[in-house]
Amino acid sequence: MIVPHLTKLVLLCVIAACLSACAAQADPTATPTPTQAPTITPISLPIDATPSVVEPATATPSVTPSQTASATATLTSTPTPTVTQTPSLTPTLTLTPSATPTATVTPSPTATRIPPTAPPPITLTPPIASAASGWSCGDFPCADQIDEWQRRIRVPSGFALEFVGQFPGQVNQITYGPDGALYATVLENGTLTGAVWRLAPEGIRRLTPTLYSPFGLAFRPNTAELYISSRTSPLQGGSLWRLNPDTTLSLLIDDLPCCFSEVDNQPNGIFFGQDGALYMGIGSLTDRGEGSNPQLQAWANPVPFEAAIVRVDMQSGELTTFASGIRNPIDIAQDSAGAFYATDSGLVSGIGDRVLAVQAGAHHGFPYYRSRGCDNCPPNTGRSIPPPDLLSLPPYTLPRGLVAYKGAQFPTNFQDTLFIALWNAPYQMILWLDPRDPALAAATPDEPYPLTPFVSGLLRPADVIVDDDGALVIADWLHGHVWRVRYVGASGGAPAVATPPSLFATNTPAP
Repeated sequence: MIVPHLTKLVLLCVIAACLSACAAQADPTATPTPTQAPTITPISLPIDATPSVVEPATATPSVTPSQTASATATLTSTPTPTVTQTPSLTPTLTLTPSATPTATVTPSPTATRIPPTAPPPITLTPPIASAASGWSCGDFPCADQIDEWQRRIRVPSGFALEFVGQFPGQVNQITYGPDGALYATVLENGTLTGAVWRLAPEGIRRLTPTLYSPFGLAFRPNTAELYISSRTSPLQGGSLWRLNPDTTLSLLIDDLPCCFSEVDNQPNGIFFGQDGALYMGIGSLTDRGEGSNPQLQAWANPVPFEAAIVRVDMQSGELTTFASGIRNPIDIAQDSAGAFYATDSGLVSGIGDRVLAVQAGAHHGFPYYRSRGCDNCPPNTGRSIPPPDLLSLPPYTLPRGLVAYKGAQFPTNFQDTLFIALWNAPYQMILWLDPRDPALAAATPDEPYPLTPFVSGLLRPADVIVDDDGALVIADWLHGHVWRVRYVGASGGAPAVATPPSLFATNTPAP
């Protein structure tokens, strides 16, 4: 629900009390009628403005709460996984010309302007930083050794790798704006707080006050309005913001379900669908659906919008659940035919990393994972069988960014195929996947679908998008590097991904 002003809510309550008192005097047996939530007055904003790059104001007014239910988890344990599976490297790409899809134009959203309060930094133990324990320039090139990184990273023949730039921190997600600049949610100074940054030829600028764990971001089509997901506080509440064309920051929602721990499960990737609505992945508040008081209730009842992809109607502000049963949907994509896809990060035990062909209204299985080998997960009693995963991934693969290719640069056989950022060692790659491949349905745990790396040699690939020219753009999280992969033409036949085992360091830290 869109956040109202607190004073408006108090005034409505007073009016409702007065009306109830009057009604009681007229008819002592009458039942009071509950008041309805106030509506939001539309604000007309220009759709052709370019966001300013001036530094944001430092004012810190308070944020008013909304009426959406929320919950808090207190589990913080994190296992150290051991990966034993090795991906198969069997690309089968061929080359043919391609075409470009068209975009959908939609009206501007409505919301009140509520400036944010800048939260203090939160320091992790150990900190998330390029010098964090376990990382060294002896194992990998240093952050500023761009030539060394270019020699390390591999792309298919017929494609070329370019360095785009570097953000000052750890990049969660990236997007291009209508001004041609690259925008990113960035964690700063080895903490879980950060901001939105803008990278352009003239330089790099910080655009927002400090936010807790800023993650997803997306421009509303045909506008200069940038939407951002984050946490409201370190361990409670998820937020949706809008950076307006006049550089003011509006808080739209502040009580989405959050959080499983300091670093897991919150409002994640956001995406504007072909219908003009905003879609957002929201993680679960528990790992296996466990209750806070198991003596009274073994399994927790999910709160609204938990472990789900949520649809936000940009006209009314109404939130609805688009699909549920997804433990931690990190990113969302839609192909030219309207099909939805999502990456899902599974249990801390490693079970459940997957790529989904998301079906509207479907429950995709979490937390009923006993069939996956989770003995202490709740049973799937009386529930329909969930749709099959598009791709079940090895444990601790940790899929993150996702994009359906709809550009005009790559050969036509890439159209509506998926590029997926796999975060964890030894799978640190951009995976290429054709969702139409019939072999996906035939894969089993004993004979898994062979993974096809498209870009390898990365450190912590976090996001992947397609730019206006049809090139693939990749954010590598740890050093804030951004890379572009262009198609330059076939050289000697179909492209093949060369991924020597030596490209992967064997001592990459656990997630």
